[in-house]
Amino acid sequence: MIEAETIIDGRYRVLSRLGSGGMAEVYLAEDQLLGRQVAVKVLHHHFAEDQEFVERFRREASSAAALSHQNIVGIFDRGEWNGTYYIAMEYVAGRSLKTIVREEGPLDPALAIDIVVQILRGARFAHKRGVVHRDLKPHNVIVDEEGRARVTDFGIARAGASDMTLTGSIMGTAQYLSPEQAQGHPVSAASDLYSVGVILYELLTGTVPFEGETAVAIAFMQVSAEPRPPSTVNPRLPPSIDAVVLRALAKDPAQRYADAEMFIAALQRERRLLPSAVGAPVAVGPPPDGYGTGPLLLPAVAEPLEDEDPEHARRRRRLWIYSGVALLLVAAAVLAVLVLPGVGKVTVPNVVGLTEQAATVRLKAAGLTPAPEASANATFASGVVFAQTPLGGKVVGKGGSVNITVSSGPPTSPLAKVEGLTAAQAVAVLRAAGFKPTTTTNHSTTVAEGIVIGTAPAAGTKLPVGSAVTVLVSSGPAPVLVPDTIGQSLAGAEAALEKVGLAVGTTTQRVSAGETPGTVLSQSPDAGESLRAGGKVNLVLAEAPKEVAIPAVEGQKQAEAEHALKQAGFTVKKVSAPTTEPTQVGFVLTQSPAAGAHAKKGAAVTITVGVASTETTPTTPTTTTTTPAGPTAAAAP
Repeated sequence: MIEAETIIDGRYRVLSRLGSGGMAEVYLAEDQLLGRQVAVKVLHHHFAEDQEFVERFRREASSAAALSHQNIVGIFDRGEWNGTYYIAMEYVAGRSLKTIVREEGPLDPALAIDIVVQILRGARFAHKRGVVHRDLKPHNVIVDEEGRARVTDFGIARAGASDMTLTGSIMGTAQYLSPEQAQGHPVSAASDLYSVGVILYELLTGTVPFEGETAVAIAFMQVSAEPRPPSTVNPRLPPSIDAVVLRALAKDPAQRYADAEMFIAALQRERRLLPSAVGAPVAVGPPPDGYGTGPLLLPAVAEPLEDEDPEHARRRRRLWIYSGVALLLVAAAVLAVLVLPGVGKVTVPNVVGLTEQAATVRLKAAGLTPAPEASANATFASGVVFAQTPLGGKVVGKGGSVNITVSSGPPTSPLAKVEGLTAAQAVAVLRAAGFKPTTTTNHSTTVAEGIVIGTAPAAGTKLPVGSAVTVLVSSGPAPVLVPDTIGQSLAGAEAALEKVGLAVGTTTQRVSAGETPGTVLSQSPDAGESLRAGGKVNLVLAEAPKEVAIPAVEGQKQAEAEHALKQAGFTVKKVSAPTTEPTQVGFVLTQSPAAGAHAKKGAAVTITVGVASTETTPTTPTTTTTTPAGPTAAAAP
């Protein structure tokens, strides 16, 4: 931790610590050169030691510094100091969107849309300049004192938590990851739009689409589970908003909005269909205590949309005025009822379908005493009233009690452990418990094919009955490519196969005069083919030719001698010798090696064949070699 009054890089005087994140500490500092307050983000030292990480950090910080937009927190400077790296950015007094939702619950739909449109405008500006955020979440959105949404860490997230493995990711990041990010695939602007869809879902309902005990479990649901429509969580939302949110949350990036511009247009259409929120501003949070934690007044009447036509804006302002007058008249009527003497009866308002808080306010305004009790209910969202006694419309004595039954959500049940069962058995068990199981496969070297590895969420997790559960089934070991072992020794082939998780199967031998005995001549499957880990490869090994006895051919005709030697597996080398004996012409006079000697098949046997001698022309012996499998080759001097 850096102490107050420390001067960072000779320029930034630390005033206080603002907070800490997964990759850096953030400090409020005074820029002594320009005399302004800035937020300085200082990398944790273990990141600073990773040169690849630092290089990405520098590159992305430079890209983000070029983004100047009213909905993006600006970056002023970056540098190296005290063995680590830092960036100096615009200091924004306000509160993070995550804090607002955590403390206030679901926002008014019109206000939620206005905030998300501002986030999308910042994203649109960055995307057009080739910068993708990669880690959009409410923690990275600050709503300033004027109610303006400001996105921070634009472009820097690539070197941050979203680039970490799921084991190292924080839970908050996993809840906003796009399916392609969860699978380690390349990200694009469409990935940011998915994350914005999750933010919109949370602003409208007060909860994220997917929750789990671990980041891996949440990421698994991002890939394979379908979110509940927002209106099933918050029944006051119109179904048309469901369509907008669920399109943003499409698993396939191609099925989402083509760009931020199209997403904005869809939200603005919905915004025009909503009744305007009228009333006093909604105060959020305590006095200032640091970066992203200052006071914030969210205006209940949102500012006109940037792209709204003037005539529509005038009509909307008139509607606010008329609504305000109507509210004043209602308030006056209620006041008259409360102060007029002799009024002892009131009509019970219908509060079914309202949240407990709204129902309580309405009953108390009618002069009644709410008596809430909780009960599980699969139809109404948690916190919503689904029954009341007396019923709405009944006339009762003023000050009387009205019992309201508030939904605690669907009945829950712990998820059974189905590891080790077959896929069919696991699905049957989970369906019998009231869940909706779906299966997906994954390779495993420890769990047999067709056997369940686990579930998401994990066994033992309490879930509402009817929830979707993903069953992960083993598809056996992952396939590997068969290496090339031809030309290697048996020991070398075994080592090459073991290295990729394969083994030697059967070995057979084939005589080969040209290869070293024991060398691999062929293999099955061939090199480059796929085989599951643990599979076997059959090998054919070279075998040395066996030694056989040389047949006796002396005194035989040349053709007969050559045939006999080739049949025995030898090659024939012929030498001609002149003779004056007619009975020796064309017959084998001598052989070498001698008859009865042993030699390897394929070895050469020399025969001397008599040829007629002429006294007028000197003759020189000629040599001809005949192989067992080929034609005779003659050589002359």
